[in-house]
Amino acid sequence: MTVGLKKDFSCFFLIILLGSGFLPSLFAQNTPLPQNLGVISPKEWVLLPKEAYVGDQVELRLTIAPGIELLPQDADFVSKEFEAEEVWGSRDFAFRHKLLAQQGNAPMSLHRVALQRVDGGYSLSLVVTPWVPQEIDGGYFNLFSLPEVQAFVAGAGVQFFLVQLPKIEIASLAQKVGATQLRPVAPPVLVPGSIYVVYGLAIGALLLFIALIFVLARFRQVKLFVKGVMARIRLSRNYKWVLRQLKKLQGQQLKGKELAAGLENITRTYLEGRFGGSFKSAATSEIMFLLDEIFVGMLSDEQLNVVEGLCNLLRRCDYLRYAPAAVLSSGEQEQLISQLKEYIDFMEGKE
Repeated sequence: MTVGLKKDFSCFFLIILLGSGFLPSLFAQNTPLPQNLGVISPKEWVLLPKEAYVGDQVELRLTIAPGIELLPQDADFVSKEFEAEEVWGSRDFAFRHKLLAQQGNAPMSLHRVALQRVDGGYSLSLVVTPWVPQEIDGGYFNLFSLPEVQAFVAGAGVQFFLVQLPKIEIASLAQKVGATQLRPVAPPVLVPGSIYVVYGLAIGALLLFIALIFVLARFRQVKLFVKGVMARIRLSRNYKWVLRQLKKLQGQQLKGKELAAGLENITRTYLEGRFGGSFKSAATSEIMFLLDEIFVGMLSDEQLNVVEGLCNLLRRCDYLRYAPAAVLSSGEQEQLISQLKEYIDFMEGKE
């Protein structure tokens, strides 16, 4: 009876230990693990690059022979990305404690794990970043961290499938360069010839600042100047448009109504673009009054003759458009086009 009670008590104590997290802590200390938990020792391993320093991203590549298939026949390669703040499940506790400990002095960070089928077993690749210059014991990695492996091997009755990781030596960069103390603060090193670029940028910034002060001090004058430039550009485009339209009319044989409509559209569009009045909607008899109002009665005799000639041309166009028996006389098309061009050249100051 006493033996049976001791046996029952031992089983009960083992269950308490498993439930209280003793087993993960045991893994964390890298103590020997029972073989029925599926611990695999690597056949061979290599660290790439061989010389690893603090802060470098390195690859720990192991060749393992688990004795059973870890992947289905149609899958030869699986991988998984890990974030630094990712929390793994309880069955990954041992490896997380070693590589991704929540304390601030975690020896390494895990980035990526890959498992690939090779001849004679599998190749396990772990991409990590070491943070301490010493010999680091990685502990164990649970293959069930890869969902594909866990799903395929789930029927084997194994809860943990751990790979024992080797100890890796992380060198200190200070030892390599032979530095024993902090160097004094040094000024920035300039690339030969770059000092001229710095001088040029400084001078350019100074000139830009002076130009800005000048613009602010003479804002009204600058505004008027810009407005004048924009007006000249607009008038130049308006005049070039007239010349293109008159050139099109010269190369065509038009009837009286067609020629009159084209000339009247060109004339009214030009006047409205040149003086800004409502010349397109005004009657022909109102053109003279609109121009007289714009120039406030200050037209010279020569200017007045041009305005009257322009109004006479528009009246002739009205007659050709609306009179039933109106026809063009011989050579009248060229004459009307030439007259309109002379009037517009005079207004533009070309003659």
